[in-house]
Amino acid sequence: MSKNEFIELYEKYKSGNCSPEEKEFLENFKDDYKLEDYEWTPEMGDKTQIHEILYSRLKEETATEKDSVYKLNPIVRWISAAAVLIIISTAVVFFYQHKDQISNSTSAVVKFETRKGQKKQITLSDGTVVWLNSLSSLTLNDGYNEKTREVNLIGEAYFDVTHKKDKPFKVYTADFSINVLGTAFNVKAYPDDETSETTLIRGSINMQPTSDNKKTITMVPSQKVIFVKNEKLKPDHKAGKIQDIIVKNYQEVRDTTVVETAWTKNNLEIFDQRFIDMKGVLERWFDVQIIFTSEEVKNYKFTGTFTNESIVDVLIALKKTAKFNYEIKEKTITISK
Repeated sequence: MSKNEFIELYEKYKSGNCSPEEKEFLENFKDDYKLEDYEWTPEMGDKTQIHEILYSRLKEETATEKDSVYKLNPIVRWISAAAVLIIISTAVVFFYQHKDQISNSTSAVVKFETRKGQKKQITLSDGTVVWLNSLSSLTLNDGYNEKTREVNLIGEAYFDVTHKKDKPFKVYTADFSINVLGTAFNVKAYPDDETSETTLIRGSINMQPTSDNKKTITMVPSQKVIFVKNEKLKPDHKAGKIQDIIVKNYQEVRDTTVVETAWTKNNLEIFDQRFIDMKGVLERWFDVQIIFTSEEVKNYKFTGTFTNESIVDVLIALKKTAKFNYEIKEKTITISK
């Protein structure tokens, strides 16, 4: 959430005009703004007074025609930064402790987003739970959970959909749409990836390619449908098969771990993948940019599981199975032979 968005919602909060959707939006950003090890001390001054002063300062700093820059001494800057966090945290905690049921009479568009290296769990008004992976966005269409339940996805999300016979749940992506009643499935549809895919864990779903909405693919549990966007990767046309669409089983490793949904448990699961195919995943997971200078290294294949490791830990582990070199400058990683 940007400063301007916070200012707007905070003003609504102070006037008592926040809608239920805005409250839910704030709650789903609580992980971004919660205070972990922060404690207010008397030496910092009156909390309420500084709260209001810094709110006014924050609003002034985000004005569109700002023509001056405030220069503060180190102590005042430190207190100011701390108070800004308190402003944000106070608003979020207030809404979190006074959460209301989302009204079905409102039709405002609600959007959830994650940045690189971030994941988010969202509970929608119908009870559906969504895990949103890094660099993704989920938009709820107008009137969600009134007559229909429709969402738009960019990126990757895992859905555990609450069953409602009279209200089908629909997911729209750039490459395909999905229609379900109640089920659990993963959708991966990043714009820059060479493929888009859906993995079904439980229940059943119907899919329709955006390029031809007359074609319908019905999936059963353990199936994975891949839409090939890169011309070089497209399979040869064969009778009885839908060209450019591959149907296969999902990848399962030890302890019934499903590779395609391991990310929801914060596990980076790599299974017989080429280095170049891991590039996008690693970039989003660790908020880095990866550059290859060797075609040979791009095709190295790896298998492994990582949970709390850093990108350096991952690269060191991969180097134990294949020889390559890497150089890190800020957030850019150059990988060579």
